[in-house]
Amino acid sequence: MKQDQIKEHFSRQADGYEKLMAGLIPQYSEQHKIIYDLLPEEEKEYKVLDLGCGNGVLSEQILKKYHRAHITGFDITEAMLKAYENKLSQYSGRFELKMGDFRTDAIGSNYDIILAGLTLHHLTHKERKEFYKKLYSALNTGGIFISRDIIIDEDKAVRTYQYDLWKKFIKSNGGDPEFWYLKHTEKDYPVTLSEHFNWLKEAGFVEIGCYYRLFNFAITMSMKF
Repeated sequence: MKQDQIKEHFSRQADGYEKLMAGLIPQYSEQHKIIYDLLPEEEKEYKVLDLGCGNGVLSEQILKKYHRAHITGFDITEAMLKAYENKLSQYSGRFELKMGDFRTDAIGSNYDIILAGLTLHHLTHKERKEFYKKLYSALNTGGIFISRDIIIDEDKAVRTYQYDLWKKFIKSNGGDPEFWYLKHTEKDYPVTLSEHFNWLKEAGFVEIGCYYRLFNFAITMSMKF
């Protein structure tokens, strides 16, 4: 998907982002709790990157858990960053916002935690494989990378079954499943867990694991030693 198409797509979603996601992503709110629980228990001045931050739904988990953390919210659209600022206004001073395309623009460095929520599937497979090296370089030693993303099964029959379940979920919430499935096939480049894990290993990550999976969605975490 070209940059201008991505910007237009997410600019239109900014105002009703969470309501839309709850209707498209099964157990969307429950996934937030899983990510919260995966975060380190120790209270520190964590430096955090929320990549493709949207309206700040994952940044909010960080800000709730750590009183001294500082977050960089990185997104491609001004509209999403404004929605982020409005949603997390009570935490003003504990985050900074950066607009850019993470495929080509600098994302910063020396992070303790990097979050990527429903964003990496916009990268082609070649881009993603290389981007994991960029993420690894941006982390401090001992830092963690948590990803919530679309994951497709290695088996084509299982993949079809999972997509059918996803469509039923969307329909149950009043959405048009064929519309959203077509959007997905037009603009997304989902990967299998095997591909995801192999590319993380090649980039240098260790302790790689999947901590949640339902239909074609998964939450994974890995570490830089």
